[in-house]
Amino acid sequence: MKKFLAILSLCVLSKAALAEQPKLIVQLTIDQLRGDLLHRYKQHFVNQRNRKGFNRFLEQGITYDNTHYRHAATLTAVGHATLATGTLPAHHGIVANHWYDPITEQGMYCVADDKAKMLGDAGSGASPANLNASTFSDQLYMGSNGKAKVYAVSIKDRGAVLTGGHFGKAFWYNKSTGNFVTSNYYYDALPEWAQEFNESGLKDSYIGKQWRLSLNEDDYHNDAQNRIFQIPPKGFNRGFPHNMPKLTNDLYYRMIASTPFGDEMTINFAKSIIENEKLGNDNITDYLSMSFSVNDYIGHTYGPNSIEAEDGLIKLDSLLAEFFYYLDKRIGLDNVLLVIAADHGVDAIPEYKKARGFSGLRGEVDKAVDTVNKALMQKYGSESSFIKSAELPNIYFDHAALEKADVDADDFAEDFIKEVIKDPAVDRAYTKEVLKKPGFRDDVSQRVYNNFVPTRSGDIVLVQAPSAIMKSYSAATHGSPYKYDTHVPMYFAGWKLKPQRITRLTSPEDIAVTLSSVMKVGYPDKATGTVLPEVANSH
Repeated sequence: MKKFLAILSLCVLSKAALAEQPKLIVQLTIDQLRGDLLHRYKQHFVNQRNRKGFNRFLEQGITYDNTHYRHAATLTAVGHATLATGTLPAHHGIVANHWYDPITEQGMYCVADDKAKMLGDAGSGASPANLNASTFSDQLYMGSNGKAKVYAVSIKDRGAVLTGGHFGKAFWYNKSTGNFVTSNYYYDALPEWAQEFNESGLKDSYIGKQWRLSLNEDDYHNDAQNRIFQIPPKGFNRGFPHNMPKLTNDLYYRMIASTPFGDEMTINFAKSIIENEKLGNDNITDYLSMSFSVNDYIGHTYGPNSIEAEDGLIKLDSLLAEFFYYLDKRIGLDNVLLVIAADHGVDAIPEYKKARGFSGLRGEVDKAVDTVNKALMQKYGSESSFIKSAELPNIYFDHAALEKADVDADDFAEDFIKEVIKDPAVDRAYTKEVLKKPGFRDDVSQRVYNNFVPTRSGDIVLVQAPSAIMKSYSAATHGSPYKYDTHVPMYFAGWKLKPQRITRLTSPEDIAVTLSSVMKVGYPDKATGTVLPEVANSH
């Protein structure tokens, strides 16, 4: 009897210990979601007892409403890498979406890998080869002796690859074919279930469909006042409804990514992962990253103050409400830890800001860089360009050309900065030598320093003026060290969490170390975040 009671006691303790951890962690990243927007649109979101999307976080979760990135290049790749690793770009190495590699003398895309080949379609693949730090999902995998299942999905390759880490499996959307693909970094061949998904007909089910408003136009917070400043994606017009083509082709599949249909495909593919890979089915905690890219495409082309941007979030909310209901039925939300954040915020279309009485400037800094370079070439009597590459905000020197012209690089940098900061879209500039030294006192300089990697950042790093765009490639954009770009939501829900609203200053770096604390696994190796006690101590 004593032996039986001892065994029974161990079983009870074992079950209690297992209950201390969720069966599944779902990390949601809404691309370009500024920190104030979910609160602004709250009244439009689904609010039924069993079906809540964003309101599951706003009403039943822990919300950190004063969350800011601590780096300057508030871009998709940089934000996703920071969310995954819990550290700054200076440590994880992803300084931008693109940078120039002085060693190969070629441009580098953040998740490019010459060894990676695409699976599911023909083309170049992607991998986390450029990510120089471990992720939370890596630590979860290691802490479970390789038993934890780790998956990531996004419309963008960088949205999936960087959050999937080094040991996870990443899938992304191919805008040329409408297929979800991966690379041979992850698999020898595209999984059969993924191939079946691609052949299910979902990608072609939007032929001739319309993206229509969810509400009456007068019920939206935003209005059509910014419409004249929009730059809609190819194939779309200004104003609703937005019509999908009646034939499938390259343009059709690209247009899907700029509509709520892209979010629908992302969620349906995530369900296929859950069901086919049996996520959350045992006592080993699994991890699923879902990065929603559509909001970013909408914001860039229609602007964050558009009805399109607002309606896109309303439709995503409905999709998430159904997805969370699905998780509740399949796994039980008490067993699922949900976290939502964004990779960066966004500023309004500059012309729209000016029309509303604020400052706003659409700059052409790339042309200013070229003009200054040519002037200095003439000054120093050189026929060769002194600028090897300008991947704004990073400017890379041609040191061979400087040496040939007998021009000191520091003198050239001083002359260059003196001229380029005359451009109204440029607020300040830093040399590589200055950024190698710590000790900055103002927030902007510190964020630039936090973003600096000597082997990847430029010889000069520029900072745009507030409310200014350096280069016109879309209607609205992000990428600055200012509050409208650094401020993002950071919310937790599900599992055992009780509602709280926290207003102290926090950072998205805190997510990875907090999840590590919850799971009692090692922190990512270069983590700089702080554990959030409201989440970590909830159990």
